[in-house]
Amino acid sequence: MALIERGTVQGGSILLAKPLALSEGTEVVIHIEPINSARQRPTGDEDENFADLPFFGMWAEREDMPDSTLWVRKERQTWHRRVLPQE
Repeated sequence: MALIERGTVQGGSILLAKPLALSEGTEVVIHIEPINSARQRPTGDEDENFADLPFFGMWAEREDMPDSTLWVRKERQTWHRRVLPQE
């Protein structure tokens, strides 16, 4: 049996909205996942609409970049060179 309950942290303890339906002395494993509206996980709807965004695939027709993966690798190499002192 698995339970999923919501609670609020107050004074270092987790307060639940209602008592748990478990016998006294039952050992449990606690998984705590903070709910933060600013960092909530996507529901999935956002992912489905990603390809519909105007920037998606905007470089697909570039003739100067037939292999985008190779282009990114070359760009990353220049990033590493920037941290070295210039002679």
